[in-house]
Amino acid sequence: MTSRYLLYKDYESGLNNNLMGLEIAVGLAYLTQRKLVFYGSVGDEKNILPVRGGYFLSVPESRKHIINIDKLPTILDLVDQLPIPILNYSEFLAETQGKNLSHYHSDVRLVNAVFVPNNITIDPKVLSDFAENRTIVQDVEQDILEFSACNLAYYSRFFYPPSPSVYSLMEAIQFKPIYRNLANKIYQTLGQYNGIHIRLTDYRNWIPHREADHPYFILKTLKEIFPPEELLLICTDESENMDFFTPILNYYKNSIFLDTFIISEFLQEFKDLPFTDEQTLGLICNLVMWNCQQFAGSFRSTYTGIIHRNWLRNQLKQQGYPSALTFKFVESGLSPGEVQFHQGFYPEINSGLFSWNRIHLPVISEMKSWCREWQESVCLIL
Repeated sequence: MTSRYLLYKDYESGLNNNLMGLEIAVGLAYLTQRKLVFYGSVGDEKNILPVRGGYFLSVPESRKHIINIDKLPTILDLVDQLPIPILNYSEFLAETQGKNLSHYHSDVRLVNAVFVPNNITIDPKVLSDFAENRTIVQDVEQDILEFSACNLAYYSRFFYPPSPSVYSLMEAIQFKPIYRNLANKIYQTLGQYNGIHIRLTDYRNWIPHREADHPYFILKTLKEIFPPEELLLICTDESENMDFFTPILNYYKNSIFLDTFIISEFLQEFKDLPFTDEQTLGLICNLVMWNCQQFAGSFRSTYTGIIHRNWLRNQLKQQGYPSALTFKFVESGLSPGEVQFHQGFYPEINSGLFSWNRIHLPVISEMKSWCREWQESVCLIL
């Protein structure tokens, strides 16, 4: 029997965008029963680029002697063995040399698509609520199916219908034990804590109000969520920006910048990792934040989205079924009055089967597939 292949181009961006793209690739290969060929844009061999999010080459002065940007990991360097086989482009060429295989190259942007398996019974109302007018993608007859256009989305919004097998497959995609073990050691040292992720740097282009007001918008939300006496872990890409954080630190005196804490208290453990670049430090911070008692992040940040998803996984494991599954944010991310937002979350004010139907966000449907994670990433709705 002739093997069938899924050629899938890596999204080639930051750590969490790359992870999301890889998850979609694994899910598609699994559901279509194809061999995954995961490729990038480097040279004739189409090797994948290192993770390169935000200002990934900008190292704070205080840790330039620690961070090594000469050795950067790809997403495959950071994740553990995948739950399905994977080939690089050279291996694919060698395996298919001399074979006359049919090839379908899709131009669909997966960020604006929904995958629907062939030969399933479709409820038009359910699919309509799930898809919200996005493009429907299905398997094809050709031996090779290729996707190369904006291969980015949260799997919660991409795979229809949500199924236990897909949930198990996605949870099996994990970072390597060496990174998880260090993160576990850090969070056990910290004990109980709440956490926030505040994305700054390039996100200033998205913030619809003045820089001087921004920390006060955030502080207003934090006061509604977190008691000031409880330990607050701050995860950010500008931990040295005291002009921005001073109002928050003045109120939350029991607070810690996580990246600074790791470098000061776990320096040797960090230096012993296979990679010691800014992206890997960000990975360790992300893993630690999964264990917050409460967490609020930044709208439009996939870094926040991966924390939200895994925070919820941990909550379900600890509590069975917590009373509140709401993902919280440090601010609305939109102009004041543009969206309903209170106590860190967007209330469900509309009807619909899925959380993205019920929350009113004044953004296009495509943007909902990456601007935030959804509870459907963990909780089986149907």
